[in-house]
Amino acid sequence: MSAMRRWLPITLVLAFSFPATAVSQEGETAPGTAAAQETEAPQTVEDDRSALTDPAEADLDARAAEVAGGLRCPVCRNQSILESNADLSREMQRVVRERLAAGETPEEVEAYFVSRYGEWILLKPQARGINLVVYALPVIVLLLGFLLARNRLRKWASAGAVETSAGATGSGSIGVEDEEWLRDALRES
Repeated sequence: MSAMRRWLPITLVLAFSFPATAVSQEGETAPGTAAAQETEAPQTVEDDRSALTDPAEADLDARAAEVAGGLRCPVCRNQSILESNADLSREMQRVVRERLAAGETPEEVEAYFVSRYGEWILLKPQARGINLVVYALPVIVLLLGFLLARNRLRKWASAGAVETSAGATGSGSIGVEDEEWLRDALRES
């Protein structure tokens, strides 16, 4: 049994380290080979433009990020396509950027995605129709909770006032024996 305990950590390390390296090297090609040269895209003048050098590109990127931040990733749970690393979200980001570059407004881009995926694709639902429940329900619950708490506090305060007035008149909840014991204890001290 002790030999198995000794070899178990080594076996686990070896088992989990080799498949990871095989997977990470699976799709890579060595630089300078024919396969790597075929996959590299040729550099053009348009590719050299970036958000760092062109203010128009920076503005386009900012608008695209704003729109992408409001669209839900269909693959991930409650992440925007801006936050997600899924391939589909990257493709959606590209579509958002292309449509904005073509001159569409952010509302038109959102409407395009709503027409394809439904209103579910929006991270912030529009305040109309059944979606009004999403906006109104928290306010209603808060008001009901406030009213309930206020009524309970009023009952509690009025019940405390009745007990205090009853104790002041001498008809409290202390029995005759307890009252005698209390008088004796006060005399002794």
